[in-house]
Amino acid sequence: MTVRVSAIVQARMTSTRLPGKTLAPILGKPLLQHVIERIQASSLIDDVIIATTGGAADDPVADLAQSLGVKCYRGSEDDVLDRMYQAAKQFGVEHIARICGDCPLADPAIIDQVVEAYSSGEADFVTNTLTSPDGTDTEVFSFETLERTWKDTSNSSDREHVTGYMQASGHFRTFEVRNYVDLSHLKWSVDTEADLEFVTSVFEKLQDKGNLFHLDDILKVLQDFPEIMTVNQDSVRDEGYYISLASDPPIQPHVLKLERSFALKEKATTLIPSGTQTFSKGPTQLVQGAAPVYLERGQGSHIWDVDGNEYIDYPMGLGPVVLGHNYPRVTEAVNRQMQDGASFSLPHSLELELAELLVETIPCAEMVRFGKNGSDATSGAVRVARGFTKREIIACCGYHGWQDWYVGITTRNLGVPKAVQELTVSFQYNDIASLESIFAKFPDQVAAVIMEPVGVEEPEGQFLNEVQELARRNGALLIFDEMITGFRIDMGGAQSRYGVVPDLACFGKAMANGLPLSTIVGRREVMELFDEVFFSFTFGGEALSLAASVATIKEMREQDVISHLWGQGRKLKDGYNTLAKTFGLEDYTECIGLPPHTVVGFKDAQGVESLVYQSLFQQECLKRGVLFTDVHNPSFSHTDKDIDHTLRVYRSALEILAQAIGEGDVMERLEGKPVEPIFRPRKF
Repeated sequence: MTVRVSAIVQARMTSTRLPGKTLAPILGKPLLQHVIERIQASSLIDDVIIATTGGAADDPVADLAQSLGVKCYRGSEDDVLDRMYQAAKQFGVEHIARICGDCPLADPAIIDQVVEAYSSGEADFVTNTLTSPDGTDTEVFSFETLERTWKDTSNSSDREHVTGYMQASGHFRTFEVRNYVDLSHLKWSVDTEADLEFVTSVFEKLQDKGNLFHLDDILKVLQDFPEIMTVNQDSVRDEGYYISLASDPPIQPHVLKLERSFALKEKATTLIPSGTQTFSKGPTQLVQGAAPVYLERGQGSHIWDVDGNEYIDYPMGLGPVVLGHNYPRVTEAVNRQMQDGASFSLPHSLELELAELLVETIPCAEMVRFGKNGSDATSGAVRVARGFTKREIIACCGYHGWQDWYVGITTRNLGVPKAVQELTVSFQYNDIASLESIFAKFPDQVAAVIMEPVGVEEPEGQFLNEVQELARRNGALLIFDEMITGFRIDMGGAQSRYGVVPDLACFGKAMANGLPLSTIVGRREVMELFDEVFFSFTFGGEALSLAASVATIKEMREQDVISHLWGQGRKLKDGYNTLAKTFGLEDYTECIGLPPHTVVGFKDAQGVESLVYQSLFQQECLKRGVLFTDVHNPSFSHTDKDIDHTLRVYRSALEILAQAIGEGDVMERLEGKPVEPIFRPRKF
């Protein structure tokens, strides 16, 4: 259908973070004029309306609009939603493109793309914010959608930021226009002096194009002049929205019914050591006596415990559930295979189909062997590395499972022979000297360097390349443990993201959306040694998990799941850290890591890890419907509504934590026994 769309631009001079930015000069023109001219270059926008305040400070904004022949509405200073609604009502606008007045790099081509998607009539609200640079945001919606939002919401954050309710309420049909590559980490709007300096630099490099440059032109500038990107690298996308959440009323807790969980736990203590099959899922990882112990079912991003309490799930089975619980395509594939059988007396053709997918997807993969869990894969990789090099010492960095070769160096090493413990030596991440010292201490004895290529901190400089070169120079194999990074930060794992290809790699977790499957992949001459190295077990080719993995990988390819994980994970990370700072807790807690997998750490005033602080925060989240341990593993099923609710829960829990720290009664506020460590404290 053909629709008439008017762009309504919010602009005012009294920004709290950068007053006067609206008319700040960029190459001799006010910032707002650049915004207007770039919108006017769009072929699908009929007219531009400036929505500013009635305050005297915004008289210059109205004067600029008049001088440019642009309509202007003047209304509320604090209630931006009302200002936009009244502007649309006054000028009889039926369809609105919302573009902020601090976005001088708004791209007319992107605006047209979003308007065109809206014009199909299949959604009430269309946006491009998930994968596009901040500052090229375009949100298109009908007057009816705006009017319902105006009537329904009273939270100050929704009144100030207009469209949050449209995205998160679930009342509207929404659609996301996705960029060809995820660029949501780029901050091009103007909220600070650094942002203004960044934007000015871009305009200076492209001034020969006037106002007719586009996204690719800007990206080319940043490629040619990477130093420009460092100017505002500390700016946070949507920081203003996260700050405004702190002004909203806190979410009130509800009483959890946990009787059945507690009864089952009591029975389990007589039948199951520690009451759990997995330490990280056990009762000690939540506030005992105040938290659920057993879960019953899951759907999408939500789970229900045995007492019927519902939660938004962030551990997601410790990371494997990347699409969502009971995800239709995966469930259908498993059910279909179940009709034919799960385990067979000869190999199943799914082994070959999945192996081909993995070779296509993972850079180092030339051949494939399957396991059931991460420890299978890492131990198999270590064994084949020892067989290939005829050496025994293993240098490791990170967490690699429960088998003797690794767990012997942890505090959970009971039962591991001392001779085995001495064959593994650990080195420090981003510290190449610590690895060099291992090679110096054990010349010609190191069979392999096995490491998590990225954990809660990214590699500094050329660290991964240096590890690769050092291993090769000393005749050792390089093994990447990509259990967490594989099919989460990138389809091909960290080796795809950072361009460092190991000899072997271990994948698992997300590759089958929660079904038990892992794999060792690597270069042919090493993998061929599995003809001799014993790596064989009954369920190595179990067909249900193979079917799930094939369906998972195909769905991830077709739906661009990785971009979704990055986008939702970034909101969680930035939102958490902004809220923590707003409540004065930046010295006590921080969310760190790459957005698809982040870790939240807590420490006391002396900088020591505090599980008591973590416990109180966790307890208050559970009472408000969010299952939080210490990680975020967002899935494809985590919606904007989920993220918005979660951040509002975090706002409530952080306020309580801040009060408790201030009053010195954190422990007294716990309703049960605090979280206990397993064996490896998080690096904070």
